[in-house]
Amino acid sequence: MILDAKRLAITATLLLLATGSWWLTRAVGVPEKVFDGKARHDPDYIIENFDATVMNEDGHRRYTLAAARLVHYGDDGSSDLEQPYLIQYRGNLTPIHTRADKGWIPKDGNQILMSGNVLSAQGREPRGAGGEIHADSMKILLDR
Repeated sequence: MILDAKRLAITATLLLLATGSWWLTRAVGVPEKVFDGKARHDPDYIIENFDATVMNEDGHRRYTLAAARLVHYGDDGSSDLEQPYLIQYRGNLTPIHTRADKGWIPKDGNQILMSGNVLSAQGREPRGAGGEIHADSMKILLDR
C-alpha cells in the first residue's frame, strides 16, 4: 500500500510539473510573427515628372515643387524625390530656388529634406543682394 501511494505521489508530481512546463512555454514563449504586410516599405504609387503648386489663403502661389520622380510609401506616408526642384514664393520678394539630387518628405508634408549637391539661390532684390547656398543636405520648412 505504501508503494502504491509513493507511485501515485510521483505520478501526480510529474503530471503537475508537465502541466506547469506547458503553461510556462505558452505564457512566456515568443509570439508567432504574423506577416500581414504592414511592416513592408513598398511604394503604393510612383509619379514620373512630378509637378505640384501649393497656394496660400489669398490664392497666391506659396511654393512649387517638381521632381523627376516621386515615390510615395503608404506604410508611413513619406515620399522620396529624385532631382527635386523647389521654388518658394514670398510676396514681393524674389523667389528662392532650391535643387538637389534627392529629397524626402515626411507624412505631415510640412518640410522637405534635400540631400546631395543642394543649391539654393535667391535673385537680387531692390533692397539687397541675392545669393547662393551650396550644401550636402538641407532641411526646408514649407510652412514659413
